[in-house]
Amino acid sequence: MERKAGKYALVQFCPVPERMEFLNIGIVLIVPELDFVGVKLSRSNARIDRVFGRQPKSYLDALKESFEYRLRSEFSGQFDEEHIASFARKRANDIRISAIQPVMVDDPDAVLEALFLELVGREAEVSREPRIRRKLKEAFARHGVEHYLEKPDEIELPEYGLKINAPYGYQNGCYNLVDGMRISESVADGLREVGKKAIEGNLLWKHFEGNQSDCKRLIVVGDFSQQSNAFYHAVDEQFRDANMKLFRLDDLLPLVHDIESNAALHS
Repeated sequence: MERKAGKYALVQFCPVPERMEFLNIGIVLIVPELDFVGVKLSRSNARIDRVFGRQPKSYLDALKESFEYRLRSEFSGQFDEEHIASFARKRANDIRISAIQPVMVDDPDAVLEALFLELVGREAEVSREPRIRRKLKEAFARHGVEHYLEKPDEIELPEYGLKINAPYGYQNGCYNLVDGMRISESVADGLREVGKKAIEGNLLWKHFEGNQSDCKRLIVVGDFSQQSNAFYHAVDEQFRDANMKLFRLDDLLPLVHDIESNAALHS
């Protein structure tokens, strides 16, 4: 491909601009002849936390998402250097772009990646928490009750257009579907997950309500390691109102005892 003239700038995080402390967190690349606007931002916030102290993840993620959207819309079809420089001057808080630099481009995506690696750096591998269902499986195995549990079939609730899947089930007079739920440190994200589970559990109960021989309930084992006890109790109250049961992953004995005590009765 013939090389084209492009422009690039660093995307920098600067929570206190007057201190002139900036951290490179991304690259914006503009190639006017190709109508190309490329933005690559660091997915991890680890560098920001190391340099400026721990920042709210939900805030940083929303800030980066908003800034990328603004960049793409701002430069869509407007590539003159003065427009770009004007945009850069306006960005004074939290995230800004540096002075514009020229670059010759053949493959825009490859150049964007190369600039990111050179000027921002390779992203560290994000260590992920084990999936909650794997943690739940390990906990049941550790307590010696996994063999008492069934793998329930998917339950369809056609009146709601909903299908409910859970990895475990057991009978204690009502058939219990047991699933896990990890509550993130973001309260907003946690509330969304809690609300979704509460709706599913309530609709499941209502679908079988009145059928004593075939009632079904959703039991949730939650990982609340990143949330307060007050948050746990609030979720527990909401789940009770939805005819569900909630147990903590780090306090599983009450559920283990219920599984054991009902195994002989309902196996």
